[in-house]
Amino acid sequence: MPEKMTKRNNYKELLKEKEYSKLLVANLVNRFGDSLDAITFTWLIYHITQSASLAVLIYGLNVLPNIIVQPFVGPIVEKMNKKKIIVATHLLRGIIISAFVLIYMFGKVNPFIMAGFTLIITTIESFNLPASGAFVPMVVKKEKLSHAISLNESLSSAVSLIGTGAAGIIIAKFGVQFTMMIDAATFFIAMFFILLIKNYEDNQPVVNNEAKSAKKAKNNFSYRAMLKDGFKYVLGNKILVNYAIMAVMMNFLLVPLNALEAPIAENVFGLGSTLLSVMGMASSLGVIVGSAITPAIIDKFKTKNTLFVCGVLLGSFMTCIALGRFVSEIAFAGYLLGGICYFMMSGATAVLCGVVKIQFFSVCDRAYLARAGAVMGASSAAAMPLASILVSCVLVKISSLHLILGCGVTTVVLMIIVMFSSMEFDLKETEVSNAA
Repeated sequence: MPEKMTKRNNYKELLKEKEYSKLLVANLVNRFGDSLDAITFTWLIYHITQSASLAVLIYGLNVLPNIIVQPFVGPIVEKMNKKKIIVATHLLRGIIISAFVLIYMFGKVNPFIMAGFTLIITTIESFNLPASGAFVPMVVKKEKLSHAISLNESLSSAVSLIGTGAAGIIIAKFGVQFTMMIDAATFFIAMFFILLIKNYEDNQPVVNNEAKSAKKAKNNFSYRAMLKDGFKYVLGNKILVNYAIMAVMMNFLLVPLNALEAPIAENVFGLGSTLLSVMGMASSLGVIVGSAITPAIIDKFKTKNTLFVCGVLLGSFMTCIALGRFVSEIAFAGYLLGGICYFMMSGATAVLCGVVKIQFFSVCDRAYLARAGAVMGASSAAAMPLASILVSCVLVKISSLHLILGCGVTTVVLMIIVMFSSMEFDLKETEVSNAA
């Protein structure tokens, strides 16, 4: 009975921790700003360029720094104070978005300026991502990490749902400039809460000369040596490599699903934009539920089994989208089927991503968190533009429906191969005790 009570109150107890609560508020404020930005910037890109091809090019520029820059900033971030980097990147992004708003108000924005701002903001983000990933274990103790990450993902999805819905109303009522100023303000607010955090690792005294020497050696380690050491560590850790493969594979297979939502709603279900809203809300709910149950799943099941079940669910419900042609233009049936498919796919994806993220923190040595996180983030992000190009080429030959069907079947087949392969995703008991 006491054990059940402890599990039931894990989230409640976590929220009582002041430092984690500050981090959570900062992340939620930031996510709200991101959800406003996603709608506003997408509308602005097409409104200013009036060209779908230019809009796609700017989208590609948005992803590029995370692929190219992020692995090489990992060693820099590893040597520096993570909290200071997060504060600095929030401050810079807030200032840059404010500057963009001023330029827009004076009517000076053009596609080249938008592309330039996109590159600058995403490059700054390439410093923020590894720093944020490495900062979480400095604020949350290891035994509470899975619940901390899951709570953050669940609440962030709920905030994104609110922000996405609010963005259209704010733009229509107050204009683009006001919406983007809110986005800029969220960075300043998030920065303020990060400044208030006292990460417990920084408060730990250096107890002996050996620890002092290790800390000094890390600070004196050259950039080139840290970069090489980081790549060597990731490539030499089979479990991390396996998680990287899973992240790349999932990102690659999910691109068609995300890119073809409009054709699915229009051509498969025959229901148009209303179904898009239903699918969007169902996806958000799926992420909230999936993220909330992830810690319990990690406690009860082996990682490989969890990845297999979630992967098969994702692929199976992806193929079920094809059933939409049998209820074409039947509103209730279409909304129900589309909603269920997207709820299940998003829930399964949320568990997959949550398990990979939580287990990454468990497997990865603290001294390599920023570098390993940067390499993992860049490799998984690289799958998106590659998949986008491939999807564009394939759609010349086959329909959206057949492409989604192919992705669904491929996902199931790949997960079966992974399940019966020798790939490992959990530390052995001896390795766990050595890590401790």
